[in-house]
Amino acid sequence: MYETDVAMQLKEINTRLAQLMQQKINKYDLRIGLLHLAILVKRYPDMNQKDLAKEMRFTEGAMSHCVKRLIQENILEQTPLKTDMRYNRLKVTKKGEEFIKDYESYIHEVYRSIFLGFDDDELKEFEKYLMKINANLDKISTIEI
Repeated sequence: MYETDVAMQLKEINTRLAQLMQQKINKYDLRIGLLHLAILVKRYPDMNQKDLAKEMRFTEGAMSHCVKRLIQENILEQTPLKTDMRYNRLKVTKKGEEFIKDYESYIHEVYRSIFLGFDDDELKEFEKYLMKINANLDKISTIEI
């Protein structure tokens, strides 16, 4: 059955990409979720911890633990809000900026490498197929189980 074979190939690609991503951040002794949190803080500097937890589907307690870990690693820092000193704003540190930049540079190189030998027309066609798969997944997810 071709559908199963193709789906298994997609799963294998996803697994291998995840391993490559984790392998890169292992040198920082962190996990991918912590990297994602640092990227979100950089992208949305006005977002509070509660909103970040919701975005990442973490409990507020888990978010607090993650933030503490990133502060210990000097990737994030907390600064009190000038309008209300009871609350802190998260900010990516210089080390955090370097961490994110290093990771993003690496992952873009991995993406270029996995498509070696593809020309632009092939990539456009492949993207069209992937978008079709994602649309089908959207349809499936709206069906009640």
